[in-house]
Amino acid sequence: MNATSHLVFDRAYYEVNYDDWLAHRSKLRRFAIPMASALLLFGIVMAVLYRQQWLVGVVFALLGTYELAEAITHKSRWVNARLKTTRPEKSVDIRLSESEMTTTSTNGTSTIKMSAIDEIIAATNGVFLIPETGVSIYIPQATVDPSDMYLPLIQSWIATNTSARQPGSGE
Repeated sequence: MNATSHLVFDRAYYEVNYDDWLAHRSKLRRFAIPMASALLLFGIVMAVLYRQQWLVGVVFALLGTYELAEAITHKSRWVNARLKTTRPEKSVDIRLSESEMTTTSTNGTSTIKMSAIDEIIAATNGVFLIPETGVSIYIPQATVDPSDMYLPLIQSWIATNTSARQPGSGE
């Protein structure tokens, strides 16, 4: 069972990578907007209900506002940072099989055995492969050709990997 994937490290790739990371890999970042909103609301309530200590409420409201702005703009800043450090037109061709993954780019070729993958996280729009080094490899489902091979490959990798997580199963 073989398939290929052509990854172009552009804005669209990084945006879908971030969205899946946020939903399936992040531990606390996915809660940043609700937590910042709660802090802002808490500050407003404190300022209104405890008028003699209104300054404490204002401080909480300002902290909540700052955290909310930071959380809302995080994706944009993260994507822009990746684009800034990626050379233009960077792409990688990947040959996927049940037992290994071979990448080919302008800089060379490498093969990673699936047995070297410590964790496989099937996400909504793709899959995260986390080798022993810990740096994740993200392969969007839309880039896999033929597309009908995506799920069987993921299922075979998950079946042979005890650390794998299905979409929606945990963090």
